[in-house]
Parts: sequence; structure tokens; C-alpha cells
Amino acid sequence: MKTLIIQTAFLGDVVLTLPLIQAIKKNLKSEISVLCIPATKNILEGHPDISEIIVYDKKGKDKGIFSLFRLSRELKAKKFDVVLVPHPSFKSGLIAYISNIPKRVGFSNSAGKFFFTDWITFNKNKHQLERHLDLMQYFDIISGNEKTQIYIGKEDEKYAESILNRQDKIFGINPGSVWATKRWLPERYAELSDRIIKMFGAKIIIFGSDNDIGVAREVENNMKEKPINLAGKTTLKQLSALIKKCKVFITNDSGAMHIAAVLDVPTVAIFGPTVKKLGFFPFSEKAVVIEKNISCRPCGKHGPKKCPKKHFKCMKEISVSEVFECIRKFYENKDGYND
Repeated sequence: MKTLIIQTAFLGDVVLTLPLIQAIKKNLKSEISVLCIPATKNILEGHPDISEIIVYDKKGKDKGIFSLFRLSRELKAKKFDVVLVPHPSFKSGLIAYISNIPKRVGFSNSAGKFFFTDWITFNKNKHQLERHLDLMQYFDIISGNEKTQIYIGKEDEKYAESILNRQDKIFGINPGSVWATKRWLPERYAELSDRIIKMFGAKIIIFGSDNDIGVAREVENNMKEKPINLAGKTTLKQLSALIKKCKVFITNDSGAMHIAAVLDVPTVAIFGPTVKKLGFFPFSEKAVVIEKNISCRPCGKHGPKKCPKKHFKCMKEISVSEVFECIRKFYENKDGYND
């Protein structure tokens, strides 16, 4: 049996698809290929349940109709038996259809659901990770929550060790996001970081992608103490290896947040325009979400570029003190967060 999974969304969505991949391998012993974008390939590499990673640079060199049909010819030649499409986009459904894969399975709310041969009911009351596992219902399998595995190579572990000393108390902050309104204020991340260094004798690592370099620099420039700024300097596997060493990881709603949750790192997540009920909160018992009950939340599935109400209260009303208190509870209690 040959199975294709189309997941061309962002990092967090890919991390939350890993349990589905693991469930397919565990229950069906299928050969599994994953179609993803270039930015997420590295997090999938080395996973023993994945036979092949197919990269689709939909916003780069593969943009346009001719590249789409070239991709479909490539997928046709691989003769997949079934394709699962957790990504609810029109294009993902279209790719499955024009690739002549006999069985095409996706969600009932997908923009491209009419391209599918079968669809599974999208349960809005579940976490996204659990929703992805619902696709196993097509095979008449009710899958329990698989322990998500991110495979960090020895070279990535060595990289993390080269950055840090064994005795360092590492706290990670992740001040960036693809969506601007998901970002807590940089000056507050800076104040928070200085307080962590002062109170715990810690070191701060600033994490982020290439797109987060600007906001990471802004945090660093506002700090009194010197952090380790690694924004734009790590692969996803190196990022994971470093997050794994953090005492606490403080983050906006982002892909890195989901990596921290998977790795069982105590995680303090700051939510502004998004809310937990959308199903994308950190899926971990060692995580807490800080958010404010403001009537205009959520203002979108991802959060817009600018606050529609022009007040940005969802983030501005979250204080440094309350975030620090959550961090302290994690750090001072060996058994985890103690509310």
C-alpha cells in the first residue's frame, strides 16, 4: 500500500500532522510519502515512518499552473493507492484529483472537498492534532493520541551543545510570528527576559525564523542584559534540539510553540487574536495559555496584519508580571505548572 499525505501549510500544521503519519504506519504498515513546502521539510527529515518527502515550492519556483501539472505527473507516476488531505485548501484537493489517486480523503469543511472520493466530518470541538487523526476513520480505525515524535539527529544535538554550557539555565523566547497581530510587544519580551536573567541567573535564547530577524533584533536592542539571538540562524531540527534544553519556553501562537509542546518542554503561550477553541493551542499537560477575555476575539483563524479595532487590547493587556508569574510556577515546581 502506498499513501500520500498532502500538508503544504505552515510549520505548526505539519507538526500536528505527525501523529497521523505515525498512526498510518502503525496500523496499516503503508509506505508513506508527504508533500510539503520547502520551509517545513527539515522537521520531517529522519522520521522513520516517512518513506519520501516531496517538496512543493508553491510560492516560489513551483508557482503557476504549469508547475502544478508537472507535479501531478510526478505523483501519477508514483501510483499511490490513497491520499489523505488534512490541509483544507482548494489547491490541495485539486492536486489530489489531477494526480489520479484512486482514493482521496479529506475533511467535510475543505474548500476542495468536491475533489475527494470520501470525506470525514470536521469536528470543530477537537484539537487540530485530534482532528487529523480522525482521517483514520476512513480505514475504520479509531486512533488514540499518538505520542508525536520529532527526530533530532546527533549533529543537531552537537550543535545545541556547542552553543550552550552544561550548567546554563536556558529559557527560550519566541517573539515572532507569520501574522503581526500574534506578536506580543517586543519591549515586553525584552523586559520579561531581563527579569528572568535577574531572578533565575538564567540565559535567554531568542528563537525565530528568517522572517523574525527584525523583531528578534528589536527585543535584543531593548534588553539591558545580553541574550543569545539565534533568529534566522538555525534549521528546524537545530531549533528543536535547543528548545529541548529550555527550562521554560515562552512563545506567541506559532509553529515553534507546537514543537515545544511535542518535546514536553514547559511552555507559556501568549494568545492575542486567536483563541484556544480554534483548536491550535499547545497540546501538552506542561503548557499554559495566557489570554484576555475581550469581546472582539478571535478576529480571524490566524490573526490579521493589523488590529481591526485599532486598539490591540488582546496583547497590550497582557502584562510582563503575569507572564513572569506563569514562568515562575513552572520553574519552581518540579511536578510542572502549579496553578
